[in-house]
Amino acid sequence: MMNCKEFKNNLAELFDKNPDPEIMHAMQEHINRCASCAQDYRQAKALTDSLKPSVSFDLSGSGMKQNIFKQIKTEEIEMKTDKKFRLKKWHKRALAVAAGIAFVVTVVMVSNRTPFISTARAAENIMNRSINAMASLRSMFITMNVRSLPKEPFDLIGAKYGFIEYKFWKQFTGEKPWRIEKPGRIVVFDGEKQYLYIPNLATAYTAPESTGFVVWMKTFLDPKTILENEIAFAKEHDAKYTIDKTDNETILTVHANALGDFHNNYLKNASILESDNTRIYTFENETSLLKSFELFINADGRSTKVIEIKNIAYNIPIAASVFSIGLPGDVQWQELKEPGYVRGFTKITSKQAAKKFFTALAKKDFDAVKPVWDALQVTDSKMLERIKDHFGGLELISVGEPFKSGLYPGEFVPYKIRLKSGDIKESNLALRNDNPAKTWIVDGGI
Repeated sequence: MMNCKEFKNNLAELFDKNPDPEIMHAMQEHINRCASCAQDYRQAKALTDSLKPSVSFDLSGSGMKQNIFKQIKTEEIEMKTDKKFRLKKWHKRALAVAAGIAFVVTVVMVSNRTPFISTARAAENIMNRSINAMASLRSMFITMNVRSLPKEPFDLIGAKYGFIEYKFWKQFTGEKPWRIEKPGRIVVFDGEKQYLYIPNLATAYTAPESTGFVVWMKTFLDPKTILENEIAFAKEHDAKYTIDKTDNETILTVHANALGDFHNNYLKNASILESDNTRIYTFENETSLLKSFELFINADGRSTKVIEIKNIAYNIPIAASVFSIGLPGDVQWQELKEPGYVRGFTKITSKQAAKKFFTALAKKDFDAVKPVWDALQVTDSKMLERIKDHFGGLELISVGEPFKSGLYPGEFVPYKIRLKSGDIKESNLALRNDNPAKTWIVDGGI
């Protein structure tokens, strides 16, 4: 493993036209670990960046090298008179190497891309520095605007919805409790269990930590995880990066295509990963900490912002009361359990499962469709009775052929029913059997 002295002795390798791959790799790893050497590298790179041509041309056989040497000498004199910056010996070596390079630069449509390190590698280095900077965080508070609907699940977003405010609290020490809230919903993790409170329904649930009260939106509880996921995403998928820098900020933009199976576009643009999207990360240069984040969904020829982090506050005191929820006197906590196993919904197709489901509702045989109530986590007795009353006694008109879409691990089955009220309902029943019992459960579409 390379130490700081070895790094400084080999710094020029990072700016060589044909660097030694092994030394290059060791130095990149050292930069990711050592903030001091990373700063030294940025200072040296800032000098060489000022010498790079802005168009594509070949300097061989011209007098440009001599002009570059004059520029280096002038900048060296200026820096020697600047008390804030002392030119070290290895800075001079780096500049000399940079001046001696035969600059043959092909301009690409990526801001601040250098011919020495690919944009993807540069983006990874930026994120790794931020990950290292966040390794010692004690606490965090985030406010963000999200296009969603009040009272609905946290993970629901939509380009046509208005912005509402989400708030995130996270303690990175002790039991690592957290809290997320939006208008109409609050969820808290106290280190042992999750607690979900829905005021307008006067319902409150407790469940194990793994329960999906919040799924992908929970990623924002730890910016370090966001960046780690972004690096993993880049290695597995075709993401394109641009990097822009100012005196105070580094802005990393990620352009990614929708993931999933879209032979049927039912889920296209239904979630972030299932959308063509653009993600913009802004880092503070001085600390490398994530400063802001924006997410755009690109659909129908338009780019619509759906998430924007308004503020991130690091290492602030958070009262213990934040990680608890006080309930009104007429609301009690209800314990959620894992979905049940029903033998009749195994070893059949999703289409057959959909028929069994609707047939049971038509006969008001609600015990036969118990996995539906379990999977939808409907434990409130009043709500359960309303669902039974709404769907009980329906008439099954038709069931279509199953299809897959997006990243959903199950299948969608088109259906058409007539409710006892006489209303016709057409939709797609979402069924999945990716559980240990391989039993079909319904978790959407009704």
